[in-house]
Amino acid sequence: MLSTFSLADDIIGFIVDGPYDELAIEKIQAEVSEKLEIYDKVNLYLEDTVNADISFKAILKNLPFKVKTGNRFHKVAVVTDRRWLQVISNLEKLFFNAEIRIFSGQNRLEAIQWISH
Repeated sequence: MLSTFSLADDIIGFIVDGPYDELAIEKIQAEVSEKLEIYDKVNLYLEDTVNADISFKAILKNLPFKVKTGNRFHKVAVVTDRRWLQVISNLEKLFFNAEIRIFSGQNRLEAIQWISH
């Protein structure tokens, strides 16, 4: 399951609590594209849960979209306790012209505060 929420008009958030598959990727890309039609730049919040089934293959499939839109973000908050996702998120800084911060699950409120200001 993929939940979407908005903290402000130019902030979009996603919580992955199930499979991170082609359908989830398409939903994320559609929601982000919709915001980018309205705003030049947006903030992005991404969180995974212990139930999230995230594969490296799915992350690679999303790479062209990230390269295409990477300069359209102010801030990106990634909330995960998975070490391999933290490493990949740090590598993804190459594709984003944005400030990216990685937070543990127990610091999700700090991530929400940071992305909101």
